[in-house]
Amino acid sequence: MPRQAALYCRSSKDRSAISIQAQRHELLELARTRNLIVSAEYADAVESGKDTDRPGFQKLLRDMKMHSRAWTAILVYDTSRIGRRRYIAEAFRHECKKLGIEILFAKVPEVDPISQVILDSVLQAMDEVHSLMSREKGLAGMAENVRQGFRAGGRAPYGYRLVSIDTGQVRDGEAVTKSRLEPDPVTSPKISAWLKGRALGKNGRLLADQLGIELAKSSLAHLEWSALTYAGHTVWNVHRGKDEAVGSRRRPRDEWIIQRNTHPALISDDEAEAILARLESKKAERGTRTRASDYLFAGLMKAPDGRAWHGNAGNYRIGSANIRSTILEEAILQQVAIDLRGDEMVRSMTETARRAQQPGDGDELAGLQDELRDIERRISKLTGLLEATDSPSPLLRRIEDLEKTRDEALDRLTTLEEETRRAKTLAAVKESDVRRLLDTLAEDMAALDREHLKDFLAGMIEEISLDPATRSGEIRYRIGASGVKLASPRGFEPRFIP
Repeated sequence: MPRQAALYCRSSKDRSAISIQAQRHELLELARTRNLIVSAEYADAVESGKDTDRPGFQKLLRDMKMHSRAWTAILVYDTSRIGRRRYIAEAFRHECKKLGIEILFAKVPEVDPISQVILDSVLQAMDEVHSLMSREKGLAGMAENVRQGFRAGGRAPYGYRLVSIDTGQVRDGEAVTKSRLEPDPVTSPKISAWLKGRALGKNGRLLADQLGIELAKSSLAHLEWSALTYAGHTVWNVHRGKDEAVGSRRRPRDEWIIQRNTHPALISDDEAEAILARLESKKAERGTRTRASDYLFAGLMKAPDGRAWHGNAGNYRIGSANIRSTILEEAILQQVAIDLRGDEMVRSMTETARRAQQPGDGDELAGLQDELRDIERRISKLTGLLEATDSPSPLLRRIEDLEKTRDEALDRLTTLEEETRRAKTLAAVKESDVRRLLDTLAEDMAALDREHLKDFLAGMIEEISLDPATRSGEIRYRIGASGVKLASPRGFEPRFIP
């Protein structure tokens, strides 16, 4: 009897991502080619892969642990459908291994360009990079909505209400709607009067009490920072994401995306600019200070004796040694890019891939095939005896036992065939394949913003050793769950040290 399998599909918020329907089609075809029966399906529509808080994924995790679970394989379109964070993919793989569940991907290459261990790690790293970079794609899509006069998301600002507009499009079986702002007839006059008063410098709390606006101090401050919205413009990209917040959560004004005249205004442009100018003046007076999170390699860099380098006042310090952070970080980033493209790194990773698994001698595979043929002959013989006996129960029980043994042997055979196929392809891995993937990683790394770059480097680098006396350093890399650690072949040395 064919093995049973479950499907897991996830569509992201990226509109260019593959749909649930397209994934299901590919996975059903994969099930057919692998002689698998699909007995369960799990899906998450328009869900981010940055965490595991997805209804379909959570149900899959629960059902994996059920004793009544009949399926022993999970079919997934590619590694990114599981999650765009390496720890999510690794934790999921570990859990499946403990439970005896095989994961089959529709779009992982048949001929591995690196050993399976290294390939999975590289693919997951690239998935994570894609997740970090997809923010830029999201910006583009939301900016287009803004240009068309629609809201980029979120609730209506106090004083406005949302008007839903049917676009005529359908996604995942549901109508796609967008929204625009219109003044709320009850609250908009109060907010208009309050903001006009604030533009003239009147006391905000006293004015709110006079107008009957019952909002907290923080909410009133938010109204002021949203002055351009109340001037009739859609403003987006004002706040940093939770994973990139450094210093102020608001971005500099020149990074805001503004589409003018998208909805009715409650105040004038001049009044809005007067409010923002006062807020920015107060912010400048408070000043800023550099935090530990502003340093790319905080927590990764140590001296050979184990002491940690710390970020301080724009420098990395250890004892009396002091190196300007911009100079040191530039030197390390240059070396990482060189290492990823270097001959020694490519050669080391290729050799590791070839050593990771070796094809077996074929004896176990042949033995399982012989065992299955023998079981089939015995089942056939017992089935023939059923017609000639008046007491079929013992024969039926024996046939049932043999069928169970046959199914277990089939499972072992399928796993062994997959391992043998995988091991044989590893022997054919080429340095050019490894180089191409590492070049892609180096290019993706260069496109990340600072906070996302820090996240990516922390996942790739095991430790940076920098000698405070000689100013020479070495980068030690980790390759996913393989346990493989590679050091930068030539090391690095920041040249211009104050």
